[in-house]
Order: sequence, then structure tokens, then C-alpha cells
Amino acid sequence: MISDHDVRFAHQYAQAQGVRRLFAAGNLICIHGRISKNMQTVKAIMKPVVNIDPTATVLEAAKLMKESDRGSLLVLDGKITTGIITERDLVIRVIAKNLPDTTPVSEIMSSPLITINANTTPKEAARIMCERRVRRLPVTEGGAVAGIVVASDVLRHLAKKTLTEDIWKALIVGHQS
Repeated sequence: MISDHDVRFAHQYAQAQGVRRLFAAGNLICIHGRISKNMQTVKAIMKPVVNIDPTATVLEAAKLMKESDRGSLLVLDGKITTGIITERDLVIRVIAKNLPDTTPVSEIMSSPLITINANTTPKEAARIMCERRVRRLPVTEGGAVAGIVVASDVLRHLAKKTLTEDIWKALIVGHQS
């Protein structure tokens, strides 16, 4: 069980690091309302996917991205995910090349798809994103796409995890004093 002294120490340390909320419950400390121990895989931070047909136009894709508040769409041909189309694809492959807005999504999508398993850690996902120079990774589970992780969410998670580790280290060091 975390003592009152530990909670006060963690709270002071968290405030110094710019954390607005810190909660203690049992033997866990929650930061920003999240318990970091529950976020060991990308499954905890992935978002639902939005799909589009490969015959849809790039204009339809742009409208769907806006309506669904997503920066990417997975291209689904029947039951098979064949690619991904991103905001960047629209800019680089359509607007910059002056293609008509009736261009099919299949002509500008990125393919083959680079995916990760739902059991992948956020740190490993970040490594893959850097190595493969992508900002979005569809997440597979049981052979099917279950969600998608974006670089900003992975980085946000890793930053929180680092802060959590710093607080735990400070608690241990503070306890030894």
C-alpha cells in the first residue's frame, strides 16, 4: 500500500514535471487519470479504422476523412485490406500532380500495407514507424485489422510512460533517503 508520505512526494514531483493530475489507489499511482501499467501494448492506444472502397474517388476519400475526423483510411477490397490512403497521399499524389478529384483511391493508395500485431509495444511501434518512415500502422489481431495507431498517440503514450517511470524512480529514491 502506498503511504501518505509517498503520495505527497509523488504529487510534489509530478507538479514539478508539469503533471496536472495524480491519483493514488491501492499500490498504483495514476497519472492524468490513466494507470500506466495497463498500457503495455498498442492495443490500449489504437483507434478504430475507417475503410473506403478502392473504386471510391479521392474527393470521396477527402470528405470521409473530414467527416470521420481521421487522417487516413484503409482501402478495403471486399474483405481484404489492400492499402492505406493518408492526407499526405492526397497532397503529394493528387494535388501536387494536378490529378482530377475523380481519381480512384486505388491509384494513389500506399501499398503493400505495413502492419503490426496487437501485442506490439508502443516502443516497438515507434521504432517501426521510424525505420519504415510511416506515421500510421494498422494493428492486426487474429489475422484481421483491429485498429490503427498513429505516431502522435504512440509518442504521447511514451512521454507519459517516461514520466511515470521518473515518478516511480523518485519514489524509490525518496524512500531510501
